[in-house]
Amino acid sequence: MEGNVVAVLKADKITNIPEDELRNGDVLLLQAGDLVPADLKLLEASGLEVDEWELTGEIVPAAKQVGAEDVFIYRGSRVTRGRGKGLVVATREETEYAEILKQPWERAGRKPPILIKGRYLLLPLLLLPPCVVAWRQAGQPALVGSLVLLVAALVVLLQNGALFKQLLAAAAARRLERRNIRIHDITALDVIGDLDIACLDKTGVLTSREIAVKHVHFADATPDMAWFASADGVAALTGVACALCNDVVYLEKVDQANPIDQALIAFAAQNGHAIDEVARQYRRIYDQPFDSEARYMAAGFEQGDRKLYFAKGDPEVISRMCRGYLTAAGDRKETDFHFHRFFRTRVEAITEAGDIAIALTYSPDAPEAPAAHYAFLGLIELENPLRPGVPEAVAALQRAGVRTIMLTGDRPETATGVGRKTRLDAHPEYLLTGKHLARMGFADIAWQSAYVSIFARLLPSQKGVLVRLFQQSHHTVAMVGDGANDVIALRAADVGISFVEHSSPLARRVSKVLINDVADLLVLIRSARRLRWWVRFLTLLRVAVLLALFMGLYAWMLNWL
Repeated sequence: MEGNVVAVLKADKITNIPEDELRNGDVLLLQAGDLVPADLKLLEASGLEVDEWELTGEIVPAAKQVGAEDVFIYRGSRVTRGRGKGLVVATREETEYAEILKQPWERAGRKPPILIKGRYLLLPLLLLPPCVVAWRQAGQPALVGSLVLLVAALVVLLQNGALFKQLLAAAAARRLERRNIRIHDITALDVIGDLDIACLDKTGVLTSREIAVKHVHFADATPDMAWFASADGVAALTGVACALCNDVVYLEKVDQANPIDQALIAFAAQNGHAIDEVARQYRRIYDQPFDSEARYMAAGFEQGDRKLYFAKGDPEVISRMCRGYLTAAGDRKETDFHFHRFFRTRVEAITEAGDIAIALTYSPDAPEAPAAHYAFLGLIELENPLRPGVPEAVAALQRAGVRTIMLTGDRPETATGVGRKTRLDAHPEYLLTGKHLARMGFADIAWQSAYVSIFARLLPSQKGVLVRLFQQSHHTVAMVGDGANDVIALRAADVGISFVEHSSPLARRVSKVLINDVADLLVLIRSARRLRWWVRFLTLLRVAVLLALFMGLYAWMLNWL
């Protein structure tokens, strides 16, 4: 959408109106490049893909199709491919995105603790007369004067636990600062010591924000990744296909490619097939852009007298295009029962692992040639890799008595795979989605959440609802998130935690604590619990010192009298 003008359908005619004039019930037209200005119920779609990162945290743009169930597109999303038509169901402050933006960013000012209270001075004043009498009688002004000051100081300091707690918390915060853990609200340390539930976003918290090639599976083998550095044969053909079979026509726009294409281009470059070098050797002669309905794309290239045609897309679609396949050694064979069994089982295994499967096919003939001329090249397994040390950190949190729960807007299959890799729960197959929650009452959600530790396809507001329900069940909850879609939950939690780097400005702004990785959460908990132990120890010590002081003063006064 250009500026603040949007295209709507009125009386079967396309009309451009200011975005502010959108009303519920309007029919909005969408096309590639549009920033969605309202919450929409999808009516029609043709090859429509939408980047929903701000709302769901999902890296890969989501394909939108009108199906049996209602499909919604939310304000703040961006159309990356195709076109569509949607019914406006919420505008401005009523939209899901507005729920994030209208959160109160400013923190409520906290009054500094009162370090000296008037009533604490009462006892020194009561002790002052006998001390003056003792001084006049004993004739030892320095000794008795020091005693008076000592008594006054001890009574004021030892009775005021807030002072010691403040000093200990400040010291703990300085120690954490040396580890680059930043405490924005020092009172958070007191809450962290009671944590028993940690809600974790997926992308950016448990996993990185990037997609990478994990394996390339040929029909007869899955070679080691180092094998693809080979300069000839099927290894080289695979590298060229990964570098060229994409919608990047202009190299200047390679950084704007979708995450899957970027992962394939990076894989090719790592194995000696940088896209700029390969593009100089091969001239593009055929182009069929990716279509969400066809679920594949194709491109053809010419190098001298040699021609290469590649197709890439949904494994199910690509498998139907092939009547043969290439082995890792470069031999071409006809597809048979064993090939189809391999293909089906391998795709299922990749999906169960929460990874993405992309099939790649090759032909030396024109794309109009019969399907028998196409040969299956390889099945590319892409993963959103875990951040370093995440499984160990999750296990340590669980040993520390903290239940770990995933709240993500990503796909259920991906969430389940990550839950299995991180050992987040003994039963990662127990999962609820945002659509499930929308149909359930709060009582049912609260009951189910006692057993389910993975929640997928959540809207930002649903993350906040889950956090509140955990709190109503008398749990102390931390939310760890890094995106704008986590802001509501970060505000709702007893303590919101984001990251020093690679977090959205909104997430950092509302968080009480900033950490470097999930392992720092355990450092925080241990530090907070150690602080609590010291506070309790000093409380007992204060009581003991006060008793000893009063007993000593009492004995001294009896002896003097």
